[in-house]
Amino acid sequence: MANSPKSKDGLKRAIYLILIFGGFAILRNFVPSGLDQAGWDGFLVLFVAVLLWLTEAVPMAITAIFVLFFGAWVGFEAEGTILAGFSGTGTFFLLGAMIIGQIFTKVGLGKRISLYLLPMFGNRPKAVLLAVMLGTCVVSMFLADIPTALIFFSICMPLLEQNGCEPGKSKFGKAMMLGIPVGAAIGGIGTPAGSGMNAVTMSLLKSICDVEISFTQWSIVGVPVALASTVFAWFFFCIIFKPEISVVKGLESVKEERKAIGPLRGDELKFTIVFAVMLVLWFIPNYTGIDMYMTAWGGIFVMSMPGMNMVNWKEMNGKIDWSAVMICGAATALATVVSNLGTGEWLSNILADLFLADVAGMGMIVLLFVINLMMMVGHYPMPQGVSLAGLCLPVVGALALQLGLNPIVVCLPVCMSTSMLLLVPIDPTCYTTYSGGYWKIKDMMGTGVIITLGYVVINTVWTYLISVTGLLG
Repeated sequence: MANSPKSKDGLKRAIYLILIFGGFAILRNFVPSGLDQAGWDGFLVLFVAVLLWLTEAVPMAITAIFVLFFGAWVGFEAEGTILAGFSGTGTFFLLGAMIIGQIFTKVGLGKRISLYLLPMFGNRPKAVLLAVMLGTCVVSMFLADIPTALIFFSICMPLLEQNGCEPGKSKFGKAMMLGIPVGAAIGGIGTPAGSGMNAVTMSLLKSICDVEISFTQWSIVGVPVALASTVFAWFFFCIIFKPEISVVKGLESVKEERKAIGPLRGDELKFTIVFAVMLVLWFIPNYTGIDMYMTAWGGIFVMSMPGMNMVNWKEMNGKIDWSAVMICGAATALATVVSNLGTGEWLSNILADLFLADVAGMGMIVLLFVINLMMMVGHYPMPQGVSLAGLCLPVVGALALQLGLNPIVVCLPVCMSTSMLLLVPIDPTCYTTYSGGYWKIKDMMGTGVIITLGYVVINTVWTYLISVTGLLG
């Protein structure tokens, strides 16, 4: 009994807790020059939170709330000030994105879209793979990644079985089942609506640098980068996973199923109309005075009204990932307070002295490349995207202000990095097709390296080109 997996896990978690809090207690006594005790304590508490989330020594949601009160107890800031940051706009947008994603799945619109997209480019394996990956990418730009990936998975799985693509052996099956989560993850960076994490990082940037990225500014960079990165990933899959079939059978049945579902009606039609209005409003806040957060929750409110009845809260409540909401709120609160204590400026000065000032001197495109690469590599030790952004945004934002650069241009790669978790596939999106048995973790990580490098180059070049036009301010 003493050697049971449960007892071993408990011992491991206990060791993590001793090391984390023991290290905190020791390091508190060594305040670095250029930072006062409050700033150092704030940085250490934020790092404690990240380590607790990384090791899962206690449940992540409990850690999220604990660290807020722990920070106040340590004394680097008042309790009310820390808790005020928890209720940032990004946290509520994340919650709204989850609700909209659940409604999207419930009304059946996702299945309709996937049935139209699947045969779009023909019945050749490479063409079908491109249709699936681009379709998943485009839908994920505006709706939650996981429901989108699951819908395409449910359509493509029977198609693979019909074509005799055996799990674990079929290269086409592997490419298809990897392509769905890859397309969804990349598509999530396209617009702020693509992932609730995007809005969280936007809220962080507003709190830290007093700079606001609009829905349009993000999309001008994100949509082309997402599309180009998805095409790059498709091209790479076509090279390393050469299809063993020449024609994809069964697309005729997909077309028949598409005819069978008939025209838009009922909840599906109501959702389509409301969401279409939301999309328009997201792109024209300067003309309406309605920001993206009010648009999201206004749309949810309308979907909940009598006669609409698309939201059953008891049902919805059980499907919301409350842990993600609490983690994002805690990361936002701690990162904002720590930045206000001067920790971000202190770290940016160190990095500037070490190499970033020299990198910036080589030109904006080189700086963007280095920041993009650093964020991607940073996922290895810190795979929680919002935690990584919470640590890095204060630093990069302060560096931008210090060097007289546009904070939006420099910080946008940091914000977008939260969705690109292909190097360390711990995000649930990556596992939406894993149960099919067509790929193993090493396949996602191995292909993720090349796809991520391609994304880094594409993001760097396009962000630089857009920055030159002045569209980012």
